[in-house]
Amino acid sequence: MSFTLFTSRLTLRPLRPADLPAFLAYRSDPNVARYQGFEPYTEAQAEAFIASQTNQPIPAPPGEWVQIGIARAEDDLLLGDCALHLDGHDPRLAEIGITLSAAFQGQGYAQEALRGLLRFCFETLELHRVIANMDVRNAAAVRLVEQLGLRREGHFRQNGWYKGEWCDEYQYALLGREWAARA
Repeated sequence: MSFTLFTSRLTLRPLRPADLPAFLAYRSDPNVARYQGFEPYTEAQAEAFIASQTNQPIPAPPGEWVQIGIARAEDDLLLGDCALHLDGHDPRLAEIGITLSAAFQGQGYAQEALRGLLRFCFETLELHRVIANMDVRNAAAVRLVEQLGLRREGHFRQNGWYKGEWCDEYQYALLGREWAARA
C-alpha cells in the first residue's frame, strides 16, 4: 500500500535513497541528536537506515517502528522524519516521535507534520490512543506536544539512558475521542 499524506506545506512520505544527503545532515548534527535516543549518524549508518525504511509499510507491523519522511511540498526537500509505532500487544495504541533539521525548526513544520500524523492515526487508522515520550529537558518538544493538545500523563524519573547519562522522561497522550471532539 502506498503512503502519502499532505498538509498545507508538507508531504509525509516514505524515506527514499535520494533523501540520504539531507537525512545525514540532520541526523549527524549533535544538536539535533541531543535529546534523541540515537547518537549522531555516520554516512554508513544513515545509508543503512534509509535502506531499511525504503520498503517498510506505513504503518509498520505492530511492534515495529517506521520513520516517515517530512518533505517540503514545493520541492520535496527532506526536512526531517516522524516516527510511528503501533503497540505489539494492542495495535489500537501507538507512539509517535519527530526529528527535524535544525535549519527548519521554529517555523511550524514540526507542528504541521505531527498534526498530519495524528490525523492519520485517528481518522485513517482509527487508533484509540497515541503517546509521545520525551526527555524532560527538551523544552521545544514539550511545547510542541502541548500545543497539539496532548496531555502530560507521566514523569518518569531516570527512565532513559541517553548520551551516557540517565534522564527523566515525560509521557504525553491523546485519545481518539479527544481528537474527534477538537475537529
